[in-house]
Amino acid sequence: MPEYIKKVPSFFKRRIGELAETKSGRPSGVTLRAVLTGAVLVGVISVLSPWGILYVKGSQLTSSSIPIISVLFLLLLSGVVVPVLGAIKRRLAFSRSEVITVFSMMLVSAGITVSFTGQFLAILTGAMYYATPENNWDELFVGFQHAWLVPTDWDAVRYFYEGLPKHMAIPWDAWALPLASWMVLMLIIYWVVFCMGVLMRGQWMENERLLFPLMRLPMALIQDGENSRTFFSPLLRNKLMWLGFALPLLLHSWNSLSAYHAAFQRLPLTGSISLLQGQVGVPFRLNFPIIGIAFLMPLNISFSVWFFFVIGVIQRWIFTRIGLEIGAPDIWNSGGGLPAIMHQQAGGMVVLSLFVLWTARSHLRSLWQKALKGNQKGHNEVISPRTAVFGFLVGVFLIVIWLNQTGLSLYVVLLLVLGALIIYIGVARIVSEAGLPGVSSPMVPQAFIIRGFGPDVLGLQNMTALGLTTIWMGGGGVTKVMVSMLHTLKLKATEERADRRLPLVFLVAIVVAMAGSIIYTMNISYAHGGINMHRWFFEGAPKWPFNYMESVINHPEDTFSIRLLFTGIGGSFMALLLFLRQRFLWWPLHPIGFPIATTYTIVSYEWFALFTAWVLKGVILRYGGVRAYRFMVPFFLGLTLGEFFTACMWVFIDGAYGVEGNMIFNF
Repeated sequence: MPEYIKKVPSFFKRRIGELAETKSGRPSGVTLRAVLTGAVLVGVISVLSPWGILYVKGSQLTSSSIPIISVLFLLLLSGVVVPVLGAIKRRLAFSRSEVITVFSMMLVSAGITVSFTGQFLAILTGAMYYATPENNWDELFVGFQHAWLVPTDWDAVRYFYEGLPKHMAIPWDAWALPLASWMVLMLIIYWVVFCMGVLMRGQWMENERLLFPLMRLPMALIQDGENSRTFFSPLLRNKLMWLGFALPLLLHSWNSLSAYHAAFQRLPLTGSISLLQGQVGVPFRLNFPIIGIAFLMPLNISFSVWFFFVIGVIQRWIFTRIGLEIGAPDIWNSGGGLPAIMHQQAGGMVVLSLFVLWTARSHLRSLWQKALKGNQKGHNEVISPRTAVFGFLVGVFLIVIWLNQTGLSLYVVLLLVLGALIIYIGVARIVSEAGLPGVSSPMVPQAFIIRGFGPDVLGLQNMTALGLTTIWMGGGGVTKVMVSMLHTLKLKATEERADRRLPLVFLVAIVVAMAGSIIYTMNISYAHGGINMHRWFFEGAPKWPFNYMESVINHPEDTFSIRLLFTGIGGSFMALLLFLRQRFLWWPLHPIGFPIATTYTIVSYEWFALFTAWVLKGVILRYGGVRAYRFMVPFFLGLTLGEFFTACMWVFIDGAYGVEGNMIFNF
């Protein structure tokens, strides 16, 4: 073992030693070159992602549960790098397991670069920068923000939004303590959701055998490439895939060229559909990636999501017609829908999560017994049951302590953490089973806590600290990391045995992504001024929690009982759906469609694509059978891959030519 490794603590010494001393023959997936390659690509993503969305204002490269830039790099790796290395010398080519390791690092960490970092830095500074005599934020919030949580130097905050004067350095000293404090919390949270993923893996992958449709495309890109003479996967050699690939490439490229020359008139790929005799308009979007992914879903899932969406539209129309209101909207609603409908779906999400845990009770009890007895043999997990169970419990305890130190009362912390864990389980289950890349919870715990106790009981300290919790419980960043970890475990399940070095690989990827994206975002913000870049991240997100808190403080309302009633109605309806699905095999409605049916991404980007895929798949299965369906799968994978490639390509082209706002992919 190299001398420098001997100075490292024993746990990491064993892991690093294993990486450095991979035995000859067929290499393990977690090799030194795979980890280094993954770390470099994660570093590149941590720069390209904030550059693409904050500066170029183009497609969201990392916002979904399957980051499109990660898939692009996987395509380049499996379609260019591996074949070239294999042509030079067969042993030089990355093995299938190594490619999985590289992709796993990108998958787990990519969402951090904007979903977390993009809002994190802005929310830390939002109350101070946007405080005015009219909104009185100085007295309401700024005075209750601790110096170890937010930068307190006015010039450091102002220059973040307006740009530094010439020859002035970035004031890192003003940011050092807040950044360090939040990094500690985020690493603990990521550890907790990793342990949750390990605890649920066996139940979902082995007992219930969920499909994980999101991984069909990456697995097809990786499949058997190393065993062919050309090192290309069968998918990349399929002509039907390239036909599907060409469709979004040509259509979106034509529309993108309209920003460069008037001869290219935009094709209408988005619009609005009038329902109920023109009284309700709903947006639609010809969303190629969702059509491709939804084609792989079970028909009852794709049907249920768009069906419950239509029911939600009708319900909204009825509530509006009869004037039913249960109070002001909560800013933490997904997409700002009617509070009555959002509370119904929130109740459905809670019941779904509790049902998921109930069905896994035997599996979880077995893991608990192994953890208590110290029986670590006979498991096929990346960490032992004892480490997963007690790692989860210790992590949650540390989160509670950290949040309590921010000024949150203990009862608020406990409710917040419990609610967050319920949402993480529910969203992870929906993505794992349905494969939807853009899933968000209809509501988050902060709304229930604030409406339940009210500003008079909570006080300004709790209200201020709750506003800062939107950094990790509001933008979906943590749920994306948990979902990505679960899908990585699914990819790794194709290997013979679990690799105990995977937690260290995750840690490397997450640290590189956090450090790289924070450093780059700080640099471009101080160089160009945040207010001159993406409006949401430097105006919407910083004001978002504090505008809501201010409105609740200035306009208190006693509506929690009616809100809770609608939450209970939604929970009861979800319980009925779950009962019917368990009892009757013919029951057509899948329960997971209900809690997300009118959330922002479904309404704005996905419902029409789900409907389209449901129709196409149904027709193909009815008239062509399973054989025709399997024949068409590469075409639909090509639709997804083609839009991912096109969106990334035009971000780079637009950035080079100074064109802003060409957003092909956004969810």
